[in-house]
Amino acid sequence: MADLEADLNFMDYTYASIRRPIRRIVDETLLMAQELNLLDSDRHKALYRSISDIDNRLRSIFNELNNARTHVLSVKLTEASENAPLIGGKAAGLVGLRRILPDHVPDGFIITTEAYRLFMKENGLNERIRALIHDLSHVEDSDLFRSRLQAARKLFKSAALPEPIRKAITDHANSMNDDAETKWAVRSSSVLEDNEFTFAGQFDSVLGVEADRLESAYIDVLASRFSHRAMRYRLDHGIREIDTPMAVLFMPLIQPRFAGVLYTYALGKDGTQGMLASAVPGLADTMIRGEKNADTFFLSREEEPSLLRQEPAIDLSSQTPLYSKRIPEEMLEKLGKLAFFVAKAIGHDMDLEWAIDSDDAIWLLQGRKLHRGDSTEQEKYRERETMPIVEQGVTIFPGRAEGPVEYLSEKGELALSKKGAIVVVAQATPKLAPLLPHIGGLLVEEGNPVGHLATLVREFAVPCLFNVGEAVWQLGQGSVVSMDATKRRIYRGTKWPGLRDRMLARIRSRNPKKVSGPLHESVLMLNLDDPHRSDFKPKNCKSLHDTIRYIHEMSVRSMFALGDRQNRIWRQRAIPIETPIQIKTKLIDLDGSTLMEGKKLSPSKVFSHPFQAFWQGLSSATVAWERRSNPALEALPKDFVEQVMGGSKGPRRPSDTNYFIIAKDYMNFNARFVFHYAMVDAVAGSGIEKNYVTFRFQGGGASEANRKRRAKFLEVVLTIIRFQCRLSGRYRSSMVQVPPEKRDGRSLGNVGKIDGLRA
Repeated sequence: MADLEADLNFMDYTYASIRRPIRRIVDETLLMAQELNLLDSDRHKALYRSISDIDNRLRSIFNELNNARTHVLSVKLTEASENAPLIGGKAAGLVGLRRILPDHVPDGFIITTEAYRLFMKENGLNERIRALIHDLSHVEDSDLFRSRLQAARKLFKSAALPEPIRKAITDHANSMNDDAETKWAVRSSSVLEDNEFTFAGQFDSVLGVEADRLESAYIDVLASRFSHRAMRYRLDHGIREIDTPMAVLFMPLIQPRFAGVLYTYALGKDGTQGMLASAVPGLADTMIRGEKNADTFFLSREEEPSLLRQEPAIDLSSQTPLYSKRIPEEMLEKLGKLAFFVAKAIGHDMDLEWAIDSDDAIWLLQGRKLHRGDSTEQEKYRERETMPIVEQGVTIFPGRAEGPVEYLSEKGELALSKKGAIVVVAQATPKLAPLLPHIGGLLVEEGNPVGHLATLVREFAVPCLFNVGEAVWQLGQGSVVSMDATKRRIYRGTKWPGLRDRMLARIRSRNPKKVSGPLHESVLMLNLDDPHRSDFKPKNCKSLHDTIRYIHEMSVRSMFALGDRQNRIWRQRAIPIETPIQIKTKLIDLDGSTLMEGKKLSPSKVFSHPFQAFWQGLSSATVAWERRSNPALEALPKDFVEQVMGGSKGPRRPSDTNYFIIAKDYMNFNARFVFHYAMVDAVAGSGIEKNYVTFRFQGGGASEANRKRRAKFLEVVLTIIRFQCRLSGRYRSSMVQVPPEKRDGRSLGNVGKIDGLRA
């Protein structure tokens, strides 16, 4: 199932490597259910109905997906529907704008997500890309992280463009424009982009592309899926690779007099509501990326907007206006009127990219929902009578934050030294995007309030001020400040009691949004996560994961009870072990690897390699068993005994016997230490490639943090004794075999796993 989940991050249901494992899991789950019922006297027959229902649901899902799947490789913008899974979010947004204002959206065409899948499949890229990025979320070495992504991009750049895609690009471009001098804009339109997630500035757009370079520009946009910033964005949001296939939008490039971005909702410095526009002469790409300042304009928020305030971009060196040309006021008000109409027609505020050509025609080049913060939150604490040290800037996202100041330079790689810091930077560029989930607030000396970073700040809901000015450099590295982005004020020290703790808790609790595929609920989702709940029953198994979880838990219980049943031959064959350890222990010999001398078996007469290694540690004089055994369960409340141990007749009675099952090269140890389960299963023989050690722990009343520490402790110990370990899940560590030629003198090639999910 873990392999399947990893595969579903990169491949869709049409691949045989997806369907075959699912069929195998269904069949093997049914076999496990049958074996559990054989083991436990048919007490779990309701499992068959649950597995059958899941199987039928999976068959229905595959049939529906097959019928719904289209294989369209390209479509004209004028003929497309708002089908984001096919044409991507950016193109779907333009289709929506065209429906409202058809004369203000340029023509173009889209190479669809189906073309992307064809490109990946024909070049055999799925498996190769997966090998490079499947574990990037665990890679802490920034150089390794970047080199993996660079290798992924090189795979794209060296891949061949399939002929059907090449032909679609050429045919559409020729049909739209006969002028060989026409330049093109080639833009990303990933699924989810400009939708639930903005992906603002995360993918590349290529402007000014000549007709003979359209194919290479298309591949460049595809490769930008694996840029550092785009990958970090997906990891921060928990977005799977399969959920963001790339469509690419082709549009003849408009040579604008003016261009920029307009927000249909913004707060003025006096708290009034309005619309905010930024404008530059010519193309706006560098302005949107945060590399160039723009003239900003504040408009009234109404059907016939009027210009309320304007702030020209300033050249900091000369303190003079940066641009000699400025958009006329009447043109700005006309733009505002169109934007207000769009927001009203769609039903929510919009973030619109626009351009005005040489004929004064207004073109809308992109449109997405505007993320708004709540600026009317009531005061929870009375403000102290202190004066702000800074009182200026432009609110990007309202709210309060408090923490140590951390100055970041864009030279080199950006890294945050302390979570929850108030970060100060000179310019607002998308390079800051990976830090946004971890910071308390953001202060920018200068920056465009309608650029890509501003969009991301709103998406992550980070209190933020742009254009604060040089005063931000007077705060002092590491000094604690309190910022109120709504009122554009910064104070020294702690101003609002409890804010810092609430802010850090909010940062810690930011859970990535997982985007589920159509198979997730029926295969991978785990609903039965607590075996002690009353609803932990076969009829509530809604997925294969649920079913396997239920079988696993009940099988463990049955195994623990196996030796205690009077009608089992195992009990008759079990031999008591002579030991000073204060727990009842018996042994079952599978192949004659013991030598009895009297009524009890001496551990020294057990000729099993893994048993002897295990017993050496278990019986060590350094283990103080008298301080670990509490048969009377003193100091434990009665409800704990009942709920955690199952009462006096439950599966965890302290008086129950613990069993070794051994052979010459094999050992299985099932133990109950009061309210803990413990299991060790091992093979240690001459066939090194087949050797393994598995540990399993369950139960206990410790906190989650302490359970995690126990699993981590075991991992560290096993690493010291030359197991090769890696973390592979929640509180889980695994030890993988080390090949002989790479063992550096290690005595054994060991394989094993710690499963401390409930340890």
